[in-house]
Amino acid sequence: MDRSKLAYAIWPWGTKKPEQIEKAAKEVAEIGYTQVECTKNVMYTFDWDLEAYKEVLDRYNVKTISFFFGLGNREADADVFKNLEKELEFAAALDVKRVCLQGTSFRPDNSKPDDMPQDALNYELDIINRFANISKDFGITPCLHPHHNTWFMFEKEIDYIMANTDPELVKFAPDVAHLIAADADPVKVIRKHADRVGFTHLKDFPYGTDIGSMGFSRSSKEIYSNFSELGKGNIDFPEIFKILDSVNYDGYYCIEQDKAPSSNAESALNNMKYLESIL
Repeated sequence: MDRSKLAYAIWPWGTKKPEQIEKAAKEVAEIGYTQVECTKNVMYTFDWDLEAYKEVLDRYNVKTISFFFGLGNREADADVFKNLEKELEFAAALDVKRVCLQGTSFRPDNSKPDDMPQDALNYELDIINRFANISKDFGITPCLHPHHNTWFMFEKEIDYIMANTDPELVKFAPDVAHLIAADADPVKVIRKHADRVGFTHLKDFPYGTDIGSMGFSRSSKEIYSNFSELGKGNIDFPEIFKILDSVNYDGYYCIEQDKAPSSNAESALNNMKYLESIL
């Protein structure tokens, strides 16, 4: 694993106020992170003032390397594209080359946990390709992020979308804990699609936790509380790094601690200590 490709997701500090972004940048910088990912919401929080956003991060020598986008729900899919070119222009001005793209929210009522109807798969494929064809004009590649209760979640859906998109326009952004929560083996999935991986989200997950989808797969347990700090679960991170190293992976490893056990800063420190212990 290339340490220079390590980043931290700062949205858990909050994205509604510029002060929250500054607090996140300051705390991760003090720990040793120099690169961050945030949701596209910050563009609106800073009222499209690129220089004001950049000044906050520059103050702590932190660079934005990705923004997180979501496709929303099917009824509101037009909203995804309403300001997309403006959002991508903002990202490109920060030299962002890849963004994470979460699938359409809320799985169809007629879908089984791991069997999306073909018409839904085709819809998801069309909207992903539409996003990718717009983003290419800004020099940005969307990396698809599997996420619970979305239309891009289970291994079958990952396989289908990867097989039916242009590798030059669409990459894969595995989130190792979300893969487990969708009853998949992250090592197996990443090995299968290693040459398409363009971005990676790291968090841990304790195998054996009864968690499912609709909630997750087949349980009503709250999912984010079960996502743990690195080294506190059972994910084989050394093997994942080995697989991606073998294909000369050039993307970022972004730690994303959705719900910190105590504080965001403490989790960021604990996650850094874990990586230092295995690298």
